[in-house]
Amino acid sequence: MKPLCKSALFTAILAAVVLAAFVPQASAQTLSVVQTLPAGQPVLLGTTGACNNVTLGGPCTQTSTLVQIDPTNGQLVMTIGPVGFTVNGLSWDSTTDTLYATTAVGDTHFHGLITINPTTGAGTPVNATVVNFGLPPDPRFVGSPIHSLAIDSNGHLAAWYDEFPPPVGVTDTFVTIDKSTGIATEFENTGINTNANGLAFAKHDLLWNIDSPKTQPDGSMIQTAYLLDPSNGTMLDARDISPPIQAALGDFDPVGNKYYGVNFVAFSPQAALIVIDLKKGTVTAVGQTVDNLHVIAFVKHHLL
Repeated sequence: MKPLCKSALFTAILAAVVLAAFVPQASAQTLSVVQTLPAGQPVLLGTTGACNNVTLGGPCTQTSTLVQIDPTNGQLVMTIGPVGFTVNGLSWDSTTDTLYATTAVGDTHFHGLITINPTTGAGTPVNATVVNFGLPPDPRFVGSPIHSLAIDSNGHLAAWYDEFPPPVGVTDTFVTIDKSTGIATEFENTGINTNANGLAFAKHDLLWNIDSPKTQPDGSMIQTAYLLDPSNGTMLDARDISPPIQAALGDFDPVGNKYYGVNFVAFSPQAALIVIDLKKGTVTAVGQTVDNLHVIAFVKHHLL
């Protein structure tokens, strides 16, 4: 795949966006986590504990714990507390000062949209009566494996649905989620096939999907970042990033506008923090991070 970062379409999109970045406020309950940081410094939160089910779509073997990570080196700042669910997507809503998460299809307690208390780590279903995001179950998974939650500056929730392994002629599904009900709306066949990916909003509400490295017919390895239409998840543009390395379930730093993701191996505790500069197309490994780290999200705060 040729890099498309200089395409006319991408240039037009950048020229059309609003030049002022949003400045979200933080709730008082986050102060115990961030009180030692300079005002405006983004906080990197994450959860440990992947589903790691024995069979595809089967019961998860782990639940998650909320932690704070140092984005400069990937090291643990503090363990906040157990979530009580198995998290596979995490994002901060700056319009309501709320930390939202999606739970894995194999979660034995609740599969759907939850909120997480950033002080205690405790998770709470948005609507306990709406399971599987209000969608009919996929017979392959006993549910819809929605993950990689992202929230824009207006509080709109989006996520992704891997078709893996993809049926012939079927590509991945983009979803939007009503944060008041927890019900998802699907936009099927986006034209993109990803796995171990990361969906996140950058500055100016540009929505990116960072795919995992893919082996090409000639044996070479490439990694692609897709710019998506936030209304339906279809590709607007793409660019190659190098060197290829997994950077899943991450988020953009709201100050530096670089994407931070997690390089993990299923059924292994080891994880590394990865930073991608989409402007330059470069990938940097920050270093080993907390064991079993699975998802991360930035919270931009202001001390009150």
